[in-house]
Amino acid sequence: MPRRRGAGLRLSALSCTAFSALIGFSVVFLMVIAFAYLITKIDAADTVISVMTSAALCAGAYAGGFVSAKKRRKNGLFMGVLCGLFMFFVIFIISTFFAQTISGFSGSAKLVMTLVFGALGGIVGVNSKSRRL
Repeated sequence: MPRRRGAGLRLSALSCTAFSALIGFSVVFLMVIAFAYLITKIDAADTVISVMTSAALCAGAYAGGFVSAKKRRKNGLFMGVLCGLFMFFVIFIISTFFAQTISGFSGSAKLVMTLVFGALGGIVGVNSKSRRL
């Protein structure tokens, strides 16, 4: 019998990725709303807006990778990269569907950013202390 209640329950990589991507998208959404409010107060150039959206994407990828690795408790680098890749492709598909293009940074630069920040979040998430009940 396991010592902890949830010790025997390991979530699959796909379910962890889907759940953590929802968390990551929530972070992106909240940051975009905060940046939109900030933009209404100041007059920002298109490059500043592009940097803000890229920062929101990086923060969301980091949060998604962190949650994914924290839930799975192993393979932090892989889980973070998987979450970042999933988030990038969902945002890429949505942006090409609605805007027919990705403006600002190129798509490959955003891919690298989401992979790097997702991997960093995964590494930090798997190496952070877990609360024991």
